Amino acid sequence: MAKRRYNSKPGLSLAELLVATAVMGIICLSFGSLAMSVQMANAYSQEKNLVGQHARIILQRMEHAMQSAHATEQFPGIVPIRYYDSIYDFPQAVAIWSPEGLATSDYPQIDELLIFAVDPDQPNRLLEIRSGTDPGSAPAAGSDSAWRTLIESLIDDSDADVIEISDLVRAGQHQTHYYSTLRFRTRVVPSDVEIAEARAGSSDWEDLPWATSIYSSKAGVRQVWCYFEFQLVPDDNITQHGAMQDEAVPFFGSSAIYHQVTK
Repeated sequence: MAKRRYNSKPGLSLAELLVATAVMGIICLSFGSLAMSVQMANAYSQEKNLVGQHARIILQRMEHAMQSAHATEQFPGIVPIRYYDSIYDFPQAVAIWSPEGLATSDYPQIDELLIFAVDPDQPNRLLEIRSGTDPGSAPAAGSDSAWRTLIESLIDDSDADVIEISDLVRAGQHQTHYYSTLRFRTRVVPSDVEIAEARAGSSDWEDLPWATSIYSSKAGVRQVWCYFEFQLVPDDNITQHGAMQDEAVPFFGSSAIYHQVTK
């Protein structure tokens, strides 16, 4: 009677099983880390795209409005508006003389103004404001308190056109209040003092720092330049903005207008 032969196949030893398990664990961990990295990169990219879109809109609207501003010697066309807290000032709003037609006088009416300002109650919100129909004269250029009062009244005015441009402007806390990182600064060349001195004969008219060196013995071209900066963050919760310094993205813009003054 023939004997049957059985082929025995050796299995994995305990040590080999442990090594295989460890290798599989490392592979799974690597795939998990890769998936998390991809997810984080995607979230980061989306946040940057969102911030970039908001920044482009802000820059385009502001620069376009400033470039088309109307200026006279009585009103320079672009006026920053300051908010104060103790010894600190926050120029986080700007008024632009932007009549829809021809200007009717040397000083703007309220309904000829276009104002960019953050909401005082929610400083992460940047607003574009235009009065509906208010033929009254605009506040004096240097009266910040009157301008602040006007902004608050226009925000609450149902007839005014108030557009939210962005709600991602980074805000910082000073004492108990939050203020926007939006800042406006203007420079007028030649200055009022320089022109007054030249008219009084204290200096030469031709020696004033005329814009692009365009002047004559009786007139000259004056430049009004506005610089602005702001920071954006991918979160509209201002209580979180203080901890988002590394995520904040700064942006800068500027624009200039020119008008003639006579001696």
